[in-house]
Amino acid sequence: MKYSEPPQPDYDQLKARTIIALDKLGHQKFAAESGGYSLENWVKGVSLLLDEFEERVGEAKLPREYVEMRRLLTGYLHRPVDTSSIDASISELRGKEAEVVRKLGDERDRTRAKIDELQKEVMNLTAELEEVKARSANPPAPERSGSFFRRLFASGPPSANKEQSDRRDELEKRLQSLQGGISEQQKVLKSIDQRSPDSPMAEDWEKLETLQARIRELEGEKLEKVQLVKEREEFTASIANVISRVNAS
Repeated sequence: MKYSEPPQPDYDQLKARTIIALDKLGHQKFAAESGGYSLENWVKGVSLLLDEFEERVGEAKLPREYVEMRRLLTGYLHRPVDTSSIDASISELRGKEAEVVRKLGDERDRTRAKIDELQKEVMNLTAELEEVKARSANPPAPERSGSFFRRLFASGPPSANKEQSDRRDELEKRLQSLQGGISEQQKVLKSIDQRSPDSPMAEDWEKLETLQARIRELEGEKLEKVQLVKEREEFTASIANVISRVNAS
């Protein structure tokens, strides 16, 4: 029987595959939602990749530079990340955002209250107008008893009829004015939620959009900081550079 040595790994291919994998991991993005792929999962993935590389190369052939760099950088990636300053800024902006939203809501409520008040007045004046019209159309019947002069003026003096006519005209004009006021307030109510220069709340909408844009920007910065985006890229690039110089022959 002849003894055959196990085939030696192709170190150049091993290094190339490891470097390519590190580059992909270095540029890997995480989802913003919690419960998905996280930094902890990423660190485990890199550790498994490097463990496999070290096992196939052999511990004796690993340069001290590689061993020391992996130890330091892996420890760095496990350190707690301080986001207190970003959190404080976001909290402050959230407070300002809430104030603008509350202001817009208050303006909506005030406008709706004006519309309700005008509509109630319309109902009351409409009822009164119907009564005035009914009295004008059906005057009280003249009394048959009493003196001749009393029966003559029983239908009411001309001044009373004029008062009813004037009151009817007044009510009709007032109702027309109220309907116009309601229509105008309804336009105001609709325009409050329009993010356009024509909106009476245009300045508030602009402020709100600015605040929300800044909040999104800070949340993005926080996400990058928590996920160590730059650090992970630098870590994998540094390790890959050392691996490229490993002489496993």
